[in-house]
Parts: sequence; structure tokens; C-alpha cells
Amino acid sequence: MNLKTKNVVFYSPDFNMCYSFLMYLQDIYSVTTTTNIKVLEALVKNSEQSIVIIDAEPSKKIVDLCSNIHYIKNELPVILTYVFKDQIKGIESDIRQYVSSIFYKPFDLNEISMKLSALML
Repeated sequence: MNLKTKNVVFYSPDFNMCYSFLMYLQDIYSVTTTTNIKVLEALVKNSEQSIVIIDAEPSKKIVDLCSNIHYIKNELPVILTYVFKDQIKGIESDIRQYVSSIFYKPFDLNEISMKLSALML
């Protein structure tokens, strides 16, 4: 199967991070990036995604987002990336039930790429 038929949606409030992920993955997957959570929610609801990557610090809003994605499309893998902080360990434990993997920054793009491939088999 051609991996280009796999759809990756990437959300980050940081435009530069969106652009970096797009440039890194565009030769392998069909990639959509957004800096708008509402657009991410619409993409998950209204199109076929193979995986969702969320680059945001865990918060009540991100827990709710991941919970909604899990409720709408239970089988859809979600990867979360953020800078680890001890203060948010409790929120991270809440979010773990809704995500497939968490990567702490700085992360290795090759490691994420391998995880993407494994989750989309």
C-alpha cells in the first residue's frame, strides 16, 4: 500500500512547528496541518484521517479534545508532543487513556516517524 494514501493531520498553535512537520512528512504521507483546534476537530469529524498528532501542552482543553476524538473515532491513533513539566503529571495521566503515544520535546523526528509507521499498519 502506498503510504501517500495515509492521511496525517498535525495540530500545533506554533505555525513554524506545523510547517516543519509538513516539510518532514510530506514526501511520505498526505499531511494537513493547522494552528486552529476547531479546524482539527472538523477534520477529524468530516474526513478520513489515519493519525492525528497534537503538539500542545496537556490542559483541560487538550484532554477534552483527545476525549472527543476518541469518542468520535475510537480507532484513530493520536500522538501528543509537548515539553514535560512535573506540574502537569496529573493532567498527563488523564490524557493517556485517549492517546496512543506521548513524545516529550525535544524529540527525535525519526522516532516519531517510526511510531507513525507502526501505528498505521
